Amino acid sequence: MAATLRALAPAALALLAPALGSCTSDGDRYLSIYGGRYSDNSLPEEIALFRALQLEDATMVAAAYNEVVSQPSEHYRWELEGNVAHWIEGQDHTELNGLVMFRWLTMPWDDWIDSSFGFGNGLSWATEEPSLEAQFHPDTGTQQLLWHIAVDLSFAVPGTDDLETFIRIHHRSGVFGTFGGVDGGSNVAALGLRWRL
Repeated sequence: MAATLRALAPAALALLAPALGSCTSDGDRYLSIYGGRYSDNSLPEEIALFRALQLEDATMVAAAYNEVVSQPSEHYRWELEGNVAHWIEGQDHTELNGLVMFRWLTMPWDDWIDSSFGFGNGLSWATEEPSLEAQFHPDTGTQQLLWHIAVDLSFAVPGTDDLETFIRIHHRSGVFGTFGGVDGGSNVAALGLRWRL
């Protein structure tokens, strides 16, 4: 299963970009940097149930490139994202991640603080099996290729389109055993900056 997904991922992204459309303007490319701490809490507990985060002594830093591929409405758009994440504390490996992001652009409070909500899905490849994922999920272990989910909320001063800050959950998951029987994964609670190119 994992080998098949790994082989099909580049072709799927190549086919997806034309289907979503081409870039809508010269200013729809973004560069981000973000970093945060590892958490073993499950994603539903952290987001849906508002449980307190339990952070481990492990730190990740990442850089991401986003490109808007379609904006059918003033309210939302589709983006492709590629990010490279490196662990500088707690474990020592690099992740290569690619995903499709849906971003909702309009919020009721945009007159006071301009916000957007992004939700993305894709694939995550670690250069070696993450030791913390293996440690916290000894029954099913982990593997290099897992599913990747990113959830972020951005904030900017209204009228300032070139720079925003955001909070993000950077998530790797075995999708209930779909990836090599891995039932678990990892989360990073992160803070970042995003520039419009």
